[in-house]
Amino acid sequence: MQLVDECIINLKAGNGGNGIVSWRREANVPMGGPYGGNGGDGGNIILVGDHNVNTLFEWRNHKSIVAPNGENGRTAKETGRRGEDIYINLPLGTSIYDLNTNELLVDLLESGQTFTICEGGKGGRGNAFFKSSFNRAPTLHENGDLGEEKIVILKLKYVADVGLVGLPNAGKSTLIGKISNVKSKIGNYQFTTLIPILGTIQVNNAKMVIADLPGLIEGAAAGKGLGHEFLKHIERCSILIHLISLNPQDNDDIVHSYNIINNELRKYSKALLAKPIILAANKSDINGTQENILKLKKIIKNKLHVISALNNSGVKELIDETYQMFLKIQDENKIKLLNKTAKTKIIELKQQKDFTKDLKIIQVQKDKWQVESEYMRYWTNKIPLDTKDNIVRYNQKMQTIKVETTAKNIGAKPGDTLLIYGNEFTIDK
Repeated sequence: MQLVDECIINLKAGNGGNGIVSWRREANVPMGGPYGGNGGDGGNIILVGDHNVNTLFEWRNHKSIVAPNGENGRTAKETGRRGEDIYINLPLGTSIYDLNTNELLVDLLESGQTFTICEGGKGGRGNAFFKSSFNRAPTLHENGDLGEEKIVILKLKYVADVGLVGLPNAGKSTLIGKISNVKSKIGNYQFTTLIPILGTIQVNNAKMVIADLPGLIEGAAAGKGLGHEFLKHIERCSILIHLISLNPQDNDDIVHSYNIINNELRKYSKALLAKPIILAANKSDINGTQENILKLKKIIKNKLHVISALNNSGVKELIDETYQMFLKIQDENKIKLLNKTAKTKIIELKQQKDFTKDLKIIQVQKDKWQVESEYMRYWTNKIPLDTKDNIVRYNQKMQTIKVETTAKNIGAKPGDTLLIYGNEFTIDK
């Protein structure tokens, strides 16, 4: 499957259904009263972290995803059917950003994690809802709210506890095949692994997720080869195993080969070299490797694991050290989490928004004035001007933010026209 780890999608939740005006008409029920039901809510768009998905390939050609609208209300006070939610299953490690603001909306890091990225609009209310002691026969009803809409960027960085890094043909695919529950296709070419492969290592009662990250080459941090496509997947790994081949035919200068990986990690992000890195020298089963082992031991401070992934020599010791480091990091993360949650939370009261500050009125002709307001945009969509009760209610919304008063204060005269999102109103005396 092709590696696709970034794409842009337009997401649109469903609109709420409209409430209706209806009357109960039955022979044995005189003055049956209002009978119009509410509209159903629009469908949500929900993101789901799925450990069975490992690429964004499925979504690369989806330019837009639209959830179903809610149905309109029905007679007999029946609420319309709500629109079905749309679930988008994404790989673990997917970060979702708002295209317009570049804000990180959510990181999907756990299997089964859900996030409602676009909420469906609430259904409008029918006239049965508005019945009261002072208005027993209301003709009030509402349109459904519009569903949320976002244009988002999906960026995938694979999630793993341990990342295998190294030059091509270091033996990463062979090693992960030996120690985990995956089998990688192995071949003698530059990019043996074309997409990161995740496997699970069972040690005692714990599981570690390990990623076979595609081979790096010199210049990867500058984008050479498939550099940036792969380096970003290392960022989420807690531990790195730097695998290097002892085979003289793979490395003319093993010290230079060792430095290539470190330099590429440093150039991409200095934070990568700050991670715990375990050096493992592979292919010790091949004759003539002793000289390369001595060269590596001279330049590294930490322990060098000499292994053969092919015949399992030294592999258990490598995994044991990795596991101990994994447990230590887990304990440190737990302490950080406890310290974070122990801090006293400061609760700030949410202040009600003053919609009068949002109001703008612009003179577009001698006797015409255009009204711009987030508040009035919402209520223009919400209140259909098809009944007397609805027109009265709409006028009340205009009075709430003093539309007419504000227009008069900047020069509008009685008889002038207010243009409000497709509606026209005449200013009274």
